[in-house]
Amino acid sequence: MLAVAPADLAKLPATPGVYLLVDARGRLLYIGRASSLRSRVRSYWSVGLDRPGLRRMVRRVRRVLAGSCVSEHEAALLERTLLERLDPPFNRTSGVETVVGVRLSTTPPAISAVVELAPRVGRVFGPYLGWAPTYAAAAALVRLFPVHFCRPAGELDSVQRDLARIRGVSENDLADLSQRAAGVLDRNRSAVIDAVDRVRRDREHAAELRLYERASELQRQIDGLLWITQRQNFMRLGESGERWIVDESRIDEVVSAIG
Repeated sequence: MLAVAPADLAKLPATPGVYLLVDARGRLLYIGRASSLRSRVRSYWSVGLDRPGLRRMVRRVRRVLAGSCVSEHEAALLERTLLERLDPPFNRTSGVETVVGVRLSTTPPAISAVVELAPRVGRVFGPYLGWAPTYAAAAALVRLFPVHFCRPAGELDSVQRDLARIRGVSENDLADLSQRAAGVLDRNRSAVIDAVDRVRRDREHAAELRLYERASELQRQIDGLLWITQRQNFMRLGESGERWIVDESRIDEVVSAIG
């Protein structure tokens, strides 16, 4: 963790990360995250800060602690854990964002956003922070890789059979579609670029047809894909598959820096 005085904010890195604001007695006041630590923390000392409560807090700050992260998503996961454990007084949160996974299963074939973890039921990717972006990303993957149609025709209803025929999908495509979906979830660069490009083309086509609600939904799917495919090394699925595990050394580093 880097520690700087409010007069030395230019020393902060312009990287994603978390920051903590501490008073003269070493008491933690506030925890935040940023895509650029330098610009975000500097904004608290700008003349445009228009929240009286924050202005009062800023006058008390004597030390800023900052920790860089590999992505904004990692910063979000670290911030969430710190908020949950340290509960700083000036964070106006009514709860914490949900940690979500994406399950890719073959029996039955499905791609879905999940909160509850069920060991040995498909493969779970994640964790990802936030239900809305993860659900949107999962919806994009379902549309791009329709594994749910990869079942014997007798297990599909008439509408599903028609849709599978239109999409040119059968039970023989399950392995290929699952592998391609896993490529995106594993953050394979070319797979991610291809998936995002396909959804972007669909969004542009919807906009051309003036299907603006559909275009907005597809934009949310793009944003979701870009969110869940950011790197993060802070949290992972435990070996049992029953819970998410955090890197406790990162928490210890923060607590030690506060003093």
